[in-house]
Amino acid sequence: MRNSHKHFIEELGEVGLIERITRRFKASNEAVTVGAGEDDCAVIDLRSAKTGYHYLVVTTDTVQSSTHFPSGISPFQMGWSAVAVNLSDIAAMGAHPFAFVIAMGIPEHTDTDFLDALMAGIEACASAYNVVVVGGDVTKSKELILTGTCFGFVSKPVKRSTAKVGDLLGVTGRLGNAAVGLKIIEEGMNFSDDLKVAAKRALFQPIARVKEGIILADSGMVTSMIDISDGLALSLAELGRRSHVGFELYKEKVPVSSNEVPLELAIYYGGDYELLFTLDAGISEADLKRLQDEVDMSIIGRAMPQEAGIYFREGTSREAIAIKGYQHF
Repeated sequence: MRNSHKHFIEELGEVGLIERITRRFKASNEAVTVGAGEDDCAVIDLRSAKTGYHYLVVTTDTVQSSTHFPSGISPFQMGWSAVAVNLSDIAAMGAHPFAFVIAMGIPEHTDTDFLDALMAGIEACASAYNVVVVGGDVTKSKELILTGTCFGFVSKPVKRSTAKVGDLLGVTGRLGNAAVGLKIIEEGMNFSDDLKVAAKRALFQPIARVKEGIILADSGMVTSMIDISDGLALSLAELGRRSHVGFELYKEKVPVSSNEVPLELAIYYGGDYELLFTLDAGISEADLKRLQDEVDMSIIGRAMPQEAGIYFREGTSREAIAIKGYQHF
């Protein structure tokens, strides 16, 4: 029996539902001359935007209840995540995000409080990165499906395909926390209270490394970059495949938030949304120090000839890294 105090989206009708959603996304950027829900398309005046950049970058990503939202996640965090996963791709190009559109499949009998919290999460994440939500679509579906598309600008996009043998291999932040969060929820694994808090935050409300991506790209020393949403091992394999290089890693350099985090979780599990990148082998110690002062980053290895493969180096011994991680299929 339904709670008499709740209201459900079907009571709003399609027009009312769209109005309820778009009220939250009134454009505050003068470059957006037609915003969410105002016409067939959003209209962005690039002259007013005054980007000064040469390239438009576009990415899209889908998250849905059955595969992306762990038990305990709030509707606000679902909305936040739908934006953050797209921003992470923008970050990996070293680009400045600008505008966002969201297509939503929403089950009938969804209550309006859930919808409002979901929209609040979308708006909060977008606003945190000065991104304008300019439009989208809504339809009825059997489960919650959120497909976001993000647009950004960049003068020189950092690609996956331009690493060179000898380049230093770096990563932002700490790895494994999101995997720890999942282990806590799904398997009841026990960790310290501080790690539990950090792990659930990483899992439920990921932070896109946009600022870090821009700083790294603007340094002129980054030769390739990728976000590691699907795990370090798979991201290494993709970077190596695109750039035709292998990688040597040093276990003791892989950054984790505490010694409670098993290295396996940092290597083979996804959800961290950190940036994996290569730096020109000719970077000076002074320039590297300046980068490390601006960006929370670790140097974890080096690019090798492709035939060397991807492996851990300990002294004179090598240990192959299995190419596994999160995959949709």
